[in-house]
Amino acid sequence: MLNRRKFVGLSALFLLGACGAQTTNSTTSAGKNKIVFWTMQLKPQFEQYMTNLIAGFVKENPTAEVEWVDIPWGEMETKILTVVAAKTAPDVVNLNPQFASKLAEKNALVDMNKAISATDQASYFPNIWKANQLDQVTFGLPWYVATDITIYNRDLFEKAGLDAAKPPQTFEDLTKVAEQIKAKTGKYAFMLTMDGGQVLESMVQMGMKLFDANGKAAFNDAAGKAAFAYWVNLFEKQLIPREILTEGHRKAVELYQSGELAILLTGPQFLQSVAKNAPEIAKVTDIGAQITGSTGKKSAAVMNVAVPTTSQNQELAVKFALYLTNAENQLAFTKVENLLPSTITSSRDRYFTEAAKDSPLLDRARVVSASQLPQSEVLIPPAKGIENLRKIIYEELQTAMLKEKSSEQAIATAAERWNAL
Repeated sequence: MLNRRKFVGLSALFLLGACGAQTTNSTTSAGKNKIVFWTMQLKPQFEQYMTNLIAGFVKENPTAEVEWVDIPWGEMETKILTVVAAKTAPDVVNLNPQFASKLAEKNALVDMNKAISATDQASYFPNIWKANQLDQVTFGLPWYVATDITIYNRDLFEKAGLDAAKPPQTFEDLTKVAEQIKAKTGKYAFMLTMDGGQVLESMVQMGMKLFDANGKAAFNDAAGKAAFAYWVNLFEKQLIPREILTEGHRKAVELYQSGELAILLTGPQFLQSVAKNAPEIAKVTDIGAQITGSTGKKSAAVMNVAVPTTSQNQELAVKFALYLTNAENQLAFTKVENLLPSTITSSRDRYFTEAAKDSPLLDRARVVSASQLPQSEVLIPPAKGIENLRKIIYEELQTAMLKEKSSEQAIATAAERWNAL
């Protein structure tokens, strides 16, 4: 159902006539306070969990009624835009920060800074909490989280004369590993892709700053130029596949599963894909922490729950959002979902902190992934026009890779293009 790549954005648009949005009353014929809750593609896998959770909430709040509506992933953007415009939005809705920020720009979502207590706010990881902020408004509560790890081929490491117990920890290390693997085996070490935020996230990890306080480009400085040059140099030295220009994350997974790629930078759940599609590669696969840059930052993808301002039972809706995302319920949900919680207390459970050396690889990966939560954040923050910025930077990076411009000319042009917007 979910993988980290899908966290990046909601892009598919469907015909408005297919939305089927309905106006719901805030009270039932039995006099109960009713709220409508929308999720993204949780049925049927999580139907029992959600049914039990809602029953638990109603037991604690006997005058409440919760109607759960599950929306297919690709339809959520169109549907929520339609019902927000018609003022018939659900009371609580599951979104990602990038899209929720578009609604926040229109003041369509409740500010959680004002709606919940400081104590409740402090229950979430501080950097994960910030993922739902636009200007001074916090437009949602963090729900579940994913952080990438390093999945690597021990056999290729050994053939290249590398220590198979020590995967690279930084992008500087990664360059050295890439050179040695290419020289000794003829294979590529890794392939970060441009169909999402991976390459731009890596630049932020290297110290690139995207914006200044006025929203103008801040990346055309020494740190930004170095991050840009990093990728251009790898491409020119043929240390990353040429497919980076045309292919996406799926291609990187295919190359890893075929033994042509030594390292896959992705979510732990892809270990299941490798085990299923490439059992021989799975036998020589191991895991390590997410590779980062000089900043030490780790990237995270976050899903949230938000409360539209049109809710007629706003107080109850916020109460339900808090219940859904509290430490106890997040622990239960992430055990089912095999992702990570956004609450500090949940992450301290043995499920996320302990795994023996001979534990299944997926269990060890979960512990590694969870250990990164305190350093993890959404590295490409919600901001007006952020998708345009990513597109501009990638286009100019590709011109430098193809030697149509120098690296410095390309990043300068990217800054000019962004500022012109």
